[in-house]
Amino acid sequence: MDTFFHQSPCTADAPTLLVLLPGAYSEPDEFVREGYISTIEERRLAIDVLRVDAQLGYYTNGMAIVTRFGQDVIAPARRKGYTSIWVTGISIGGLGALAYAALNPGQLDGIVAIAPYLGERTTSLDIANAGGLMRWRAPTSTLPGDNAEQRMWAWLQRYGAQTGAPDMPQLYLGFGRDDRFAFSHELLAAVLPADHVFRTDGGHDWPEWRRLWQEILPVLPLPRCPSAQG
Repeated sequence: MDTFFHQSPCTADAPTLLVLLPGAYSEPDEFVREGYISTIEERRLAIDVLRVDAQLGYYTNGMAIVTRFGQDVIAPARRKGYTSIWVTGISIGGLGALAYAALNPGQLDGIVAIAPYLGERTTSLDIANAGGLMRWRAPTSTLPGDNAEQRMWAWLQRYGAQTGAPDMPQLYLGFGRDDRFAFSHELLAAVLPADHVFRTDGGHDWPEWRRLWQEILPVLPLPRCPSAQG
């Protein structure tokens, strides 16, 4: 995967890396054009940022995104010495972040899923008909490797448990109330803390994603530059 690096404005040795995964038909340059990078810079965060060119083919080819993301992004980041890795994924980029975290426990410290694609609506309907995510049980009749989407939802159930697991990344969710995937988003929102869920008017496009980023970024527990403290 091609990547594009932005160094922290206040340190050459930032301990935290924020990775940006675009949507299905988006280019990594859109994070610049749509103000994601400038919003980060305005916050004076002591983090490095990496935009990733994760094209749609990585998701349609047997979810190769999970393997390639680990090999091309996470492993090099660990070798560089980052002790904390966060991922912001938009639409199918959110799916990539969640699927990777589900199969690689303890590798991510935080995920911001903005209008994430969470799989086929049939699975969401099954979850809703079961009475919500905590009442749903993933089918066990399919072969391993054939139910990655259901495994991801089963992993997401752990956010609704009374006691959190140390290998679960902090998860923030944002979406438009009229987003075409909002039905699935609400199923996930129901198991997350209320202050980790952000809603805005509108659907599934950049105006909504910009507003959500401007709301979510200030509350993320990311380190700030010393001059920006207080």
